[in-house]
Amino acid sequence: MYKQLVLNLFHSKWIWYIGIATIIINVITALLPSDTQPIILQFSNSLNMIAIIFTTSSYLSIHDLLRKNNNHYFYYALPNTKKGILKGEYVYYIMMLILTSLIIASYLATNKEMYYVYGFMMIIGVCLTVMSLYYLGFAKYWMRYVFTGYFLYGIPVVTTFLFHFLPLRNVNEMDRALPGFDFYLYHLPIYTLIIGVIMFILTYFINLRNITKYDMI
Repeated sequence: MYKQLVLNLFHSKWIWYIGIATIIINVITALLPSDTQPIILQFSNSLNMIAIIFTTSSYLSIHDLLRKNNNHYFYYALPNTKKGILKGEYVYYIMMLILTSLIIASYLATNKEMYYVYGFMMIIGVCLTVMSLYYLGFAKYWMRYVFTGYFLYGIPVVTTFLFHFLPLRNVNEMDRALPGFDFYLYHLPIYTLIIGVIMFILTYFINLRNITKYDMI
């Protein structure tokens, strides 16, 4: 597991650099006088969203990089078991979720608009669900369909951003109420996150049982 985890961390070090840099910028912005914060927020808003996209989809970036460079043959040749590889993948994703949470927390400390919590909960819940579905296929097909994983990740996340995150922000910024949309905007993210966590745990044990049945290459 540890060899697999180190390999993933090595191939994603640039994502960690972006994430840590984003957190530092958020913290510095939060410490600045309030009249100068809006100037930096115009830039940091986009930076935070890009960083979250990178951290939540990092497993795809790693698999794509390994596949393109044919490093997956080395990846498979590591003195590791299939179950160890899977454990390393899941532990790595947990670490990326922690980094994502730190980015979100530092952003909220700067933005001070707590309704964003619901938007981020929705995005993280969707990402967990998508990741769980991807690894169901990973346990069987390994890296043969990484490109499909981008569609599996991109379409739900972009849809969530356009049809939940942005409406949530617009409703609160304009201080308007949408009758009948409270469940969609404020309660559905909680359920989505819970479902994502359950699927993450459940698919881990399913994959742990099934991963030895299929060849890597």
